[in-house]
Amino acid sequence: MNSKIASSRVLKIALLSATVIAGLPAVSQAQEAKSPAAGDTLEAVVVTGFKQSYANAVRAKKNAIEITDGISSDGLGRFPDLNVGEALQRVPGVQINREAEGRDATINLRGMPGEYARMTLNGQAFAEPPLLRDNQGSPLGAFNSDIFSAFVIQKSPMANAQTGGLSGNVDLQIAPALSRREGGSMKAAYEYNTLGDLGAPAVTVSYNKVFSSSLAAFGTLAYRKENFRRDSILINNYAVLTPAYTGLSAANFVAKYGEYYSSTPCTTGSSAFCSYVAGATGTKGTSGLYFNSQTRQYARMNKGETWSASGGLEWKPNDQTKMGLIGYYTDRDLPKTRQDLMINGLNAGSIITPVGTPFKVSDGRYVYDQISFTNPDALMSSRLNSQHQASRGVMANIDWSNENWRLAGVLTASGGKNSSVETQVDANTLITAGGNGISGTLSTGRDDIGDYSYTITPSPVTGIPAGTSWSWLGASDPTSLYNSPTRAAATRRLQLTGTQSYAENSLYTAQFDAERFVELGPIKSIQGGARLERASYTSAGYRVYAFGLQTQNITSAMVKQAPYVDDFFGGKGGAYTKNWQVIDLDAFLDAVRPVTEYTASGGGLSPTGFNIRYQDDNYALRNYTSDDDNTQAYVMAKYDTELAGHRVRGNVGVRYENTDNTLEALDQKTPPADGIGTRNSFSWVTYKNKYDFFLPSAIFAADVTDDIVLRGAYYKTYVKPHPRQFSAITKIGSRTLDTTLTSAAVAVNYVPITIGNNKLKPYMATSMDLSLEWYNRPNGLISLAVFEKSITGRIVTTSDPAILCPSDGSTWGLGTLAWDGTYCTSSQSTSSNVLQVRATGSYNLDKATKVRGLEFNIQQNLDFLPGFWKDFGGSFNYAYTTSKSAAIAPFPGISKHNVNMIGYYETPKYGVRLVYNYRSAYDLNSNGTFTGGSRSVRPRGQLDLAASYNVSDRFSLGLDVYNLTDAIRFEYENDEDVVRTANYDGRTITLTARAAF
Repeated sequence: MNSKIASSRVLKIALLSATVIAGLPAVSQAQEAKSPAAGDTLEAVVVTGFKQSYANAVRAKKNAIEITDGISSDGLGRFPDLNVGEALQRVPGVQINREAEGRDATINLRGMPGEYARMTLNGQAFAEPPLLRDNQGSPLGAFNSDIFSAFVIQKSPMANAQTGGLSGNVDLQIAPALSRREGGSMKAAYEYNTLGDLGAPAVTVSYNKVFSSSLAAFGTLAYRKENFRRDSILINNYAVLTPAYTGLSAANFVAKYGEYYSSTPCTTGSSAFCSYVAGATGTKGTSGLYFNSQTRQYARMNKGETWSASGGLEWKPNDQTKMGLIGYYTDRDLPKTRQDLMINGLNAGSIITPVGTPFKVSDGRYVYDQISFTNPDALMSSRLNSQHQASRGVMANIDWSNENWRLAGVLTASGGKNSSVETQVDANTLITAGGNGISGTLSTGRDDIGDYSYTITPSPVTGIPAGTSWSWLGASDPTSLYNSPTRAAATRRLQLTGTQSYAENSLYTAQFDAERFVELGPIKSIQGGARLERASYTSAGYRVYAFGLQTQNITSAMVKQAPYVDDFFGGKGGAYTKNWQVIDLDAFLDAVRPVTEYTASGGGLSPTGFNIRYQDDNYALRNYTSDDDNTQAYVMAKYDTELAGHRVRGNVGVRYENTDNTLEALDQKTPPADGIGTRNSFSWVTYKNKYDFFLPSAIFAADVTDDIVLRGAYYKTYVKPHPRQFSAITKIGSRTLDTTLTSAAVAVNYVPITIGNNKLKPYMATSMDLSLEWYNRPNGLISLAVFEKSITGRIVTTSDPAILCPSDGSTWGLGTLAWDGTYCTSSQSTSSNVLQVRATGSYNLDKATKVRGLEFNIQQNLDFLPGFWKDFGGSFNYAYTTSKSAAIAPFPGISKHNVNMIGYYETPKYGVRLVYNYRSAYDLNSNGTFTGGSRSVRPRGQLDLAASYNVSDRFSLGLDVYNLTDAIRFEYENDEDVVRTANYDGRTITLTARAAF
């Protein structure tokens, strides 16, 4: 389905659904003029089914001042979705990011990447599991949703709300003890994943004790096992066909393919695809012919468990005073998560024979979707990729009020951690001058992964031959072992490497709020507050390599057939190859450790017991601490008046924030002398940054009629640079020969440089929102909201030499530099030895980014109808989002169209709900070597089902089925025929029994 057809279908669906009534399964516990951030108590919303849940949503939204949406549990600790992220995508303007592996459940809010949203707990900032990479949101999959009461999206925060949510605030809510009914509940569930035939149990126990009308306590403990798989077919790269690739002479190549190549040298700096071959005619095109040069079959197994808990006390000593204590804990540990890949690359020395006729892509290229090949680089890669996410915290509050004053205080302490520890072992058969005896065929399937076909012989295609002696050849190639003392004579390679990332954060806050109730014309109260906050982030990172392994313990028995070959991709991945081997990682890693330390680097082993590669960015740029001391204050006036006979209420305020940032990081004193480097090249340095902001806001809600409410908001907010966006120091790499530019007459070397950016500033947004809501009948809602955000100072990364080629050479020790329109060249170059600089850096974009959107929502219970029809209800919401930014910095992740259609039938005895979610195409940025360069995601729809049966008032059974449509996620490059990635998760079925006591 192309994007134009998809857009047309979305509009048709919107019109159809508006007539049959569909919408949002959400209960918004939006705060009114008061806010938990100001010390107010969250009122409990107890629902017993879809119908009551929707009714509460309508009432809460109507009474709120700001623009909010949300969802709540059903009174038995049940969110009718697979995880928090899946549930939140039902809210208008929220999109789940399915490219995030491992069910991390990150979301985009109003089209913007997850890092643009602020996560809060009962209105207060807390230390969620810290991010390990920018452009990601908080991993909502780290929390068991059973410990929460509701989730609220604050789209237009007031002056007293936590800043940092440029796209909005996502508030995780835990209801206080006195708002809960006495009694307990128990839930037992079993999750079955069709892909891999995998099962996982879960159990939750909760109890609320009301000692008196003034004292109560509660506790919830939830356990969930995780056991699921994702399969992927990755078409990582498309390369230009050359005479060397085909084995043809230059003349024969031109005779056969010259009509697709330029007859004259291509101009530099052009964005169009162009390939020059001497003697070519270019009669059909000048882009050249492309083919897939690397194919990966990939399976990821997630194994582990999640423990989550929440609890609290609340005491009301008198009618004016209330005190509360709430704590939470979550720990998601996936120590046995592994990734297995079959990677076959066609590089220099491989021979490719195109099959059939090339097809023309919309970007002007011609691509062969079918080839046969010989002499590939055949590799099996097995990776232990342990994941561990955790967060815990406590919040104490006191609230006192009388007819004239309201005073509130909140103290919080929280901490989080996140780690991703990869240990990668590869075994491959190398390309050799005489051929390695391997051959195969490939058909990409173009826009239909069901037509994918891959064959490769002999079987097994690669492995670890028995009796092999392995040699480590030195610091220039530190991750590899070869079956020969010289690289030229080697036919086999073993590689050990891996990226290990660790992060911890902590947050301590103290806040005081005061509100004075007055009668000053339309002004009903003046509210103000102050807040002190201490936030710390500690990062550690390593890359490991193969020196010192106990290679004598490596055996051929460590290679086995991939366990996924019989049901790979659920049988929907075409004619995939079953000639796929994997490594027994437990046996291999136990055999090769303990390793010998590499003393020439200064020694030092990573937490996994392997030598650290100090030359790598993961050491040079990922070891630092960042501390923020924040002072915040706000004041706002709340008003409630009549204008031309219509009630108008709202507030006007301003917030001031001051931040002192201290950054301690490793500074690279000297460039590495080899591919390993030394820890002696680094020393600790301290940087200090300071910034402050005044952030005005104004919000109104006007009752146009008794049933129609018009809301509007204007506000400014900002997002601090995420610590992972800092590379505090400039890292100078070692000189590397560029074999593609080097000729017999001229050697071309380059130096990679990562430019430090410790002076990055926060990015700001000026936002305007307008919402018109018609409460057409009890429990019914039709609404339309529009918004615009103007973002300045957005942080972007570039490697454009037009920006990163300072003429003075900065302090890089490489002489003066000059940009010729294509390359950044050093004055140290000679006629026979050219030296280039290739720099990468992040900076605050000086051009504004505009994000605009529209959100339409219909929500109706049909209980006004007679008989059978009164038990029906439904909901429809549609979000349209666009962005406009500088061409150098496109905004990734924005889908223009997002649709949710929900229909349900519910009686006191049983209920059934169907939910269909559709997200249109969106673009992704490059994500390293794993997935390749920039790409787009094809539109995708998914149908889910939830059913429940109430055996009695205190016991119920539930059945949930996710991805009934068995949808596949599909990525492409410029054109859907140029496939890049296809992901398959299969269906998930959950059976649940719930009891109340």
